Amino acid sequence: MKATIALLALLSLNPVMAAAQATAASPPPDANPAAIAADPTPDGEPLPADAPTQPYELAAWCYGAMDQYLYIYGQILPQLRDIDTLFGSSVKNESEPYADDMAAAKVELGVLKNAVQSAEKASIKVISPDGARAVTLGRGIWGPAETHTRRELARAWLSWALPDRCDTNARELAAKSDLLGQALKYNGPSATESPPAPVNIAAEDGDKPDADTGADASMQAPPKPDTPPDTPPKPDTPAAPQARS
Repeated sequence: MKATIALLALLSLNPVMAAAQATAASPPPDANPAAIAADPTPDGEPLPADAPTQPYELAAWCYGAMDQYLYIYGQILPQLRDIDTLFGSSVKNESEPYADDMAAAKVELGVLKNAVQSAEKASIKVISPDGARAVTLGRGIWGPAETHTRRELARAWLSWALPDRCDTNARELAAKSDLLGQALKYNGPSATESPPAPVNIAAEDGDKPDADTGADASMQAPPKPDTPPDTPPKPDTPAAPQARS
């Protein structure tokens, strides 16, 4: 589990992210007060207002958000180590920061991927283009944070959690798709085959990407050109022949 002290401290350092979460968590104007009182957070972490509402598109959106979350992790490991050193961690002797969380996130990503692919196979028409757009939207929630420095990206990363509705929707979608039993297996790529979105992180003083952080090639320094070989010496000029006497 992410260290509570570190998370609270980072949220205080990230007012934009905290404000966005507070806005998303606010109940809609026409919400039933009795229902809110009985269950104030029925879906745990709230979904953004622009998240898809259809089960398949929502599963694809959640897949994109979670897959990008895992991708970013590899690029901010040095910053996460620094944060653990500064604020402490609830897990001692970890091989890498938040290793258990990452293992759980990969399992959840598999649940989301299975739901998306099950729905695609059970559909009587090709729906993967709609899913691909939803995956892109899910990845896009990281766009604003990715334009900042690695330290700021790490703060935003620590303050994020997959909405609970993503898991319940995925499991319901997979179960219903399996019950249909059609498994048409059309000749089209799944929406889950789209690669992670490129991350253009702002440069900051003393912030150099490590070789083991998973940073993409666009952030690596270009290789130095090979040193040209030394110019070979010119042959000696032959002596002029002497005139005969």
